[in-house]
Amino acid sequence: MEKRTLYWLIAITLLTVALRITLAFLIPNLTYDSYFHLRQVEHITQTGMPLYHDELSYGGRDILFLPLFHYFAALFALFLPLELVAKLLPNLLLATLPFLVFLLSKKITNEDTPSLISAFIAGFLPIFYSTNRFSPDALFFPLILFTLYCFLHLSEKKYLYLYLTSFILLSLTSSATVFLLLGMGIYILLAFLENKSVRSEEKEVLLFSLFAFLWIQVLFFKKIFLNAGISFIWQNVPSSLLQQYFPKVSILSALILVSIIPFLAGIWVVYRSLFQSPHRKVLLLISLVLATTFLSWLQLVRFEFSLAFFSLILAILFASFYQQLQEYLQRTKFPKFHHYLLPLTIVLLLLTLLPPALSTTWKQQTPVPDEIQAFLWLRENTPKEAGILALLEEGHLVTYYSQRHNLMDDQFSRIDDIDQRFQDLNSFYTTRFQTQALKLLDQYQLQYLVLTPAAASKYSTSNFNFLGGECFKKIYSNETKIYLVKCSLKEQETPK
Repeated sequence: MEKRTLYWLIAITLLTVALRITLAFLIPNLTYDSYFHLRQVEHITQTGMPLYHDELSYGGRDILFLPLFHYFAALFALFLPLELVAKLLPNLLLATLPFLVFLLSKKITNEDTPSLISAFIAGFLPIFYSTNRFSPDALFFPLILFTLYCFLHLSEKKYLYLYLTSFILLSLTSSATVFLLLGMGIYILLAFLENKSVRSEEKEVLLFSLFAFLWIQVLFFKKIFLNAGISFIWQNVPSSLLQQYFPKVSILSALILVSIIPFLAGIWVVYRSLFQSPHRKVLLLISLVLATTFLSWLQLVRFEFSLAFFSLILAILFASFYQQLQEYLQRTKFPKFHHYLLPLTIVLLLLTLLPPALSTTWKQQTPVPDEIQAFLWLRENTPKEAGILALLEEGHLVTYYSQRHNLMDDQFSRIDDIDQRFQDLNSFYTTRFQTQALKLLDQYQLQYLVLTPAAASKYSTSNFNFLGGECFKKIYSNETKIYLVKCSLKEQETPK
C-alpha cells in the first residue's frame, strides 16, 4: 500500500471515529436493549461467568446466548468505567469497517482510489449510526468482513489459520454467521452454473465451517431447540410484535439506510457480473447479497440487521462500479471528464450519506435522564423482592438500574406464555377496570407501577386509567410517576 493511500485511509478512519464518538456523547444514555448486554458484562467482571440464570427477568428465568462479545467488553471494563466502555467500544469497533472494506475492495479491483471511496462509504453508512447501541453487532460486522477477507486469501497458509480462528470467534459472537455460510454455499452453486472452478481448499473450508457452526450452536442452544423445535429461529417473539421485528420491506427506508448511490451502483455491478462478465470474487459478494435477501425474506433475521450486512456488501461493490465507470469515461469523446469524477462522487456521497446518518443518530430510542433517575430511586426505596411494572422496552432498565423483578423485557426465548404476558402488559396501560388491573398485579406479583414519558406517549395517556380510591399511592412524581399498590384481590396482604 502506498503511503499516500495509507494516509487517506487513516484520515477516513479517524474522521469516522471522531464523528461517531462525538454523536455518542451528545446523547446521554444508551438504547433500551443495550442494558441487557451491559448487565451481562457487569456480571462477568464480578463473577467471571455470564448471567445465564436471571432471577429478575420475568420474575426468574434461564437465558441462553453467545457470550464472546460480553467477555471481550469485560476485558476493557476491568480498566475503564463500564458505561464509558459501552459508548466507546462499539463505535471503535465499527470504525474499523472502512479499513476492512478497503482491503476487500482492493482485493477485487486492485486499485486504490475506488477502494478508498468504498472505505469512505463504509464509514458513513446511515444504518450503522445507532451510536449509542451496545450490542454484539458491533463485533459481528467487523469480524465477518475480516473472515471474508481471509476466505479470499485461503491459498496463503497464514490466512487459512486466520480464517479458522476468526470463523470460530464469529460463531461465538452471533448466530447470524449463517449469512456467511449460506453465501458461500450459493457462491459454489453459482460458480458451478457459470462453469467456474472452485478451489478444493474453499470446499474443504466450507465443510469445516458448517460443522463447526452447527456444533457451537447446538452446544449453546440445545435446550431451546429441543423445547421449541425449528420455531426457536423466530426467537419466541410475541405474535403481535412480529411485524415490528420482521417488517415488510420498505424500499424508501432501505434506500435511505444504505444510501441510494451504493444501492444503484450495486444493482449495476450485480447485473454485469451475472449476465455479462462473471468475476469469481464479485460472484462471492453477490452470493452474500442473495443469502442476506433470502434470510430476510423468510423472516429468519431481523430486517435492519440483514440490511446492515447488505449495505456493507454494496459499499464493497461500489469500488468495482467506480472502476468500470472510470474506464468507460476514458473511452468516450470526453476523456478528460473522468478527472472530475472523484470530486463529484465525493460530493454526491456526502449529500446522500451524512444527513441520513445524523438523522439515524437522533432517532435512537434512549431513556431520558429523568427516567433513569426514577429507576435508580426504585432501587434505593423499594424491597429487593419487589416486582415493577414498566414498558417492554424498559424491562432492562428495571433489572439493571432498579435491580428488581420486571414483568417483561425483549429477551423472549424460553417464555411459554409470551403472547398472554404481552397482552396483559398492554392491558395495564389501556384498561379502565381496577379489578382487572389488581387481578393481573396479583398474578404477576407486581407492587409498583411506573409511568414514564415514553409510556405516556406510546399509549397516549397522562396516567393509568384504573387509578382511584385507596388502592394506589403516588410515591414518586416528576416527569416519571411511580405508584405503590396497596390493595390485593388475594386474601393475604401485599407488601406496603
